Amino acid sequence: MSKRLLITLVIVVLFSFSFLAGCTKKDNLSTQPEQGHVEQGSNKQGGAKPEAGAELLVWESKGPELDYLKAISASFEKEYGVKVKVEVVPAIDSVKKLTTDGPAGIGADVFSAPHDQLGNAVTAGLVLQNDMFNESMRNEFMSSAIDGVSYKGVLYGFPTAIDTYALFYNKKLLEKAPKTYEEIMKFAETYNDPKNKKYAFMWDVRQLYQSYSFLAGYGGYVFGKNGTDATDIGLNSTKAIEGAKFFQSLKKILPLNINDINDNIITGLFQEGKTAAVINGPWLMAGLSKVNFEYGVAPLPLLPNGEHPQSFSGIRALYVNSYTKYPVAAKMFASYATSKENLINRFKMTTQLPPRKDLMNDPNIKNDANASAFLEQANYSTPMPSIPEMGNVWVPAGAALASIWNDNGDPATVLNNAVEQIKTAMKTKK
Repeated sequence: MSKRLLITLVIVVLFSFSFLAGCTKKDNLSTQPEQGHVEQGSNKQGGAKPEAGAELLVWESKGPELDYLKAISASFEKEYGVKVKVEVVPAIDSVKKLTTDGPAGIGADVFSAPHDQLGNAVTAGLVLQNDMFNESMRNEFMSSAIDGVSYKGVLYGFPTAIDTYALFYNKKLLEKAPKTYEEIMKFAETYNDPKNKKYAFMWDVRQLYQSYSFLAGYGGYVFGKNGTDATDIGLNSTKAIEGAKFFQSLKKILPLNINDINDNIITGLFQEGKTAAVINGPWLMAGLSKVNFEYGVAPLPLLPNGEHPQSFSGIRALYVNSYTKYPVAAKMFASYATSKENLINRFKMTTQLPPRKDLMNDPNIKNDANASAFLEQANYSTPMPSIPEMGNVWVPAGAALASIWNDNGDPATVLNNAVEQIKTAMKTKK
């Protein structure tokens, strides 16, 4: 056994004994801070202490996210005496890079990655469980965020932001945000003018990412057990088929071939003031800074069954490299960066929505009507499955949506065929 490993084991054992000793004192249970709850300037991390001599390397994408982590690194070092170096590595590339850098001992101790890469990271043995702060995070964060950074029921990530889509509407054309899809369909009866490219409502029909909201709002799903059971595919369930039928009915108010509906066309017509409402994400706001009308953002309208559409969401998170020499310090840093106080600062710097339940009513978010709308929709969102099998879903599902929309295909038949294609693809890649 190496000297370094022996030292690490001793620290872990001592930490475990001190934690267990604290838990035996019933009188102190109610006053002990939960692991993972960080109070600025209070030096509280559930009693955790970083390893002696710990130094951390962190990877993050270039941009305001990087600026945030650099600021957090400085305050973390000041509070805990742990030096943190932040390097630019795009979040979408971090898992791939860690595949070689991790075993070589040159990978980041903490890295940022989109949640849909978690399955591959866990399968490759690249990420440690979030065990030190498990209970507190499950209580403090949105369930959709926790599901997104968990794999087969085990929590791994530290959520930093949640992305989903909502309804943008032109206040010149729609005085109030539509509460239901029936309202939109009724408005379309008098507003639509296809010859002049005027439509009441548009979205990227061919993308499962957005159209999933109709299937899921009726009870459909991709994989069972919160997206972790690839043997249970719910895209052709009775409820999903019902949602697909409503999806198909919307062609009455958007009479275009699916190939003539893409994000550029949708965005352009909305910017020109021709489309009254569109489905899109927060990233659209940057392109609306110079439009000659006031716009609003609202949660997706209620479906005819009275239910909220279940949008897909993406969870941005920090993860701890399984090859780190300082697992306690790394987990403490990831927890520190996702504390209540720090995530509201991250929102101010990045405008990315913090998925903490205790920030829903924070004035910085509550007073921002658009941010509040996205965060409300996020409560009705479902994280995109992060298991590797999800890669087999996008193409067959997109083809199915095209067939249902363009060819007026029977939803049950089309979705059954799509699921068979997904199953075949999964068997082929085994």
